[in-house]
Amino acid sequence: MLNIFGRKKTTVTISPSIVIFSTFFFAVLFFLFRIREILVTLFLGFIVMVALTPTVNKLEKRIKSRAASILILYLLLLLFVSLVLAFLIPPLAVQLSQLLKSINIPFLQEEVANLKFTTQELNQLASNYGGSISALLSVISSTFKGLFTFLTLSVISFYLIMDQPNLYKKIGWFTNNKQHFKIAKDFTEDVEGQLGNWIRAQVIVMLVVGLFTYIGLELIGVPYALPLGLLALMLEILPNLGPTLAAVPGFIIAWIHGGHITALIVLIFYIVLQQLESNILTPRIMKVNADVNPLISIVSILSGFTLGGVIGGLLAIPIYILLRTVYGYYRKYQMKLDEI
Repeated sequence: MLNIFGRKKTTVTISPSIVIFSTFFFAVLFFLFRIREILVTLFLGFIVMVALTPTVNKLEKRIKSRAASILILYLLLLLFVSLVLAFLIPPLAVQLSQLLKSINIPFLQEEVANLKFTTQELNQLASNYGGSISALLSVISSTFKGLFTFLTLSVISFYLIMDQPNLYKKIGWFTNNKQHFKIAKDFTEDVEGQLGNWIRAQVIVMLVVGLFTYIGLELIGVPYALPLGLLALMLEILPNLGPTLAAVPGFIIAWIHGGHITALIVLIFYIVLQQLESNILTPRIMKVNADVNPLISIVSILSGFTLGGVIGGLLAIPIYILLRTVYGYYRKYQMKLDEI
């Protein structure tokens, strides 16, 4: 059939199966997007499983019960955290109290002492600080949400650890081919091994940075070295960015208590520590343990921050390891996967 220009018309036919598949594909993507928080919690549970499984396996050999081994390990971790807090909170409270006392704001104390509100002033105060009250309620709500997420994460990780030896068999929902089970088992063990190496490397880096921060600030003579070292340790969970973020309160406290010279020394100390951590410590440990290129590590973390905030930055490297392993196995077993 010819068109008005005398050329043959081209007819494009869309198969109903393509329409159905496309609709189903986008529906699945939309569903996964709506449950993204659940998927993040599940992935965090998987990481916890990877971290705790070796210890659970050792306990199971003695206790002969996997469930009891997991519960005992949970109790030991809870006891350890409680003891750490019991040793850290008193000195932290004392040092925080000293810090607040050292920041002398006489006019604020005078204003608080002379507060006398009329009804109109109370209404004005409520209008001015209504946003602050909403923010406080939001913080309380976030706290309860965080507690619920923690409990959910504990339950999910418990069941994942319980079923860890048989996780690869879950592909039986899709296939019963023995070769596919072998591939799934190898894949699961590979991912668990790489994530386990990443966790151990991350813990080592955190401890080293926290200890170096504490020792360095003590030698310089900066007060509150203990909480600042603890802060550096916790922020180091975000590799390459942790020391930079931890330097802000350290610099401010050094400025308040020691003046310009001490603040400059502390700033130089944090810069040197950050360079050592970013260029020597973390790359070497991550390269040896998790085989993650330093540049890829930085780009992944920044991308995670942009897309998912703090949680995105935290999970950036594990997600990269997972995607790298998936792609590697796809290339390795491409012909076999095409037969599924």
